[in-house]
Amino acid sequence: MEIIFALDEIETIAQNFLQIVKPNKVFAFSGDLGAGKTTFINALCKQLRVTESVTSPTYSIIQEYAGDNDEVIYHIDLYRLKSDREAMDAGIEDCIISGEICMIEWPERAPSLFPAETVYASFKIISVRVRKLLIQLP
Repeated sequence: MEIIFALDEIETIAQNFLQIVKPNKVFAFSGDLGAGKTTFINALCKQLRVTESVTSPTYSIIQEYAGDNDEVIYHIDLYRLKSDREAMDAGIEDCIISGEICMIEWPERAPSLFPAETVYASFKIISVRVRKLLIQLP
């Protein structure tokens, strides 16, 4: 599925995305730096009623948020990792198999960790304010 949207529509696109991907829990987001991965995850977290600040976990690798009904949401950034082994050592696999929602940036850094039910979403920059989102359902 392909969606082209203006960045000021991101809240609506996030809401629609969550409806499309139910009941999946593992989401892998790819795209160039600045394509909108973290911004989109922020919008998804708002839809999931996360009240705390959603920031890029580039250095911490894993951020954990509380969503609706004490639901746990993991925001993971694999950008600094170089292998599947580094990702496993960081605890990424534990998050993925936890049954909780996992939103993972840069999945190409540790491709073997993702289960068959992963939803893949790729962002492409069309212009300063427009993005293309490609969604691949399992």
